Amino acid sequence: MTATAELALQCRCRGVRGVLTVAPANGNHCVCYCKDCQAFAHFLGRANDVLDAQGGTEIFQTSQASVALTTGIDRVACMRLTPKGLTRWYASCCNTPIGNTLGTSAVPFIGVTTLFAREPKNAVLGPIRARAFPQSAKDGPRAVPAGGLPMAYVMVRALWLMLRWRVRGDHRRSPWFDAATGRPIAEPRVLTVAEREELRRRCSAATS
Repeated sequence: MTATAELALQCRCRGVRGVLTVAPANGNHCVCYCKDCQAFAHFLGRANDVLDAQGGTEIFQTSQASVALTTGIDRVACMRLTPKGLTRWYASCCNTPIGNTLGTSAVPFIGVTTLFAREPKNAVLGPIRARAFPQSAKDGPRAVPAGGLPMAYVMVRALWLMLRWRVRGDHRRSPWFDAATGRPIAEPRVLTVAEREELRRRCSAATS
């Protein structure tokens, strides 16, 4: 990757667009196989094009301040699987997943779903560093491609990056939270227990 690069972002219908600024030392390119990411893809009705063959979601972990939304901010929506779960952002116009943040602006982290990025995304984001929660993958961890960095290293690196982003004030430059109030720009929809169980059932059916 070059020192700094820009990657165009857009949802499937082009109603929500933006730009991701990428620097070599400012993110982690990963695939997550966790049940919650799988459930989110099913919630959107986009499991077939969000998830890979083993149920993984490709994401780029970076600072929220690295993302600029240029079009369709009024079409950005979010949800939570549980009241205290991650805030999962998507384009309401076509249900394209955008990314995942914590529920507060205090930690300016986002995992941008690469389906929201235009090509040539891999040339900009670089190789996949790690694969998280392989035990939740379809056909089990042995079916997950080998290689990459240990998750313990990636997690420690992510924590260090989040501390650095906080110190430099990235939490005040987030497109997802109001700088004055710290509240999300859209009210999260929190799923009911019945809704979550239905999504879990769909995940199980897809991996059986």
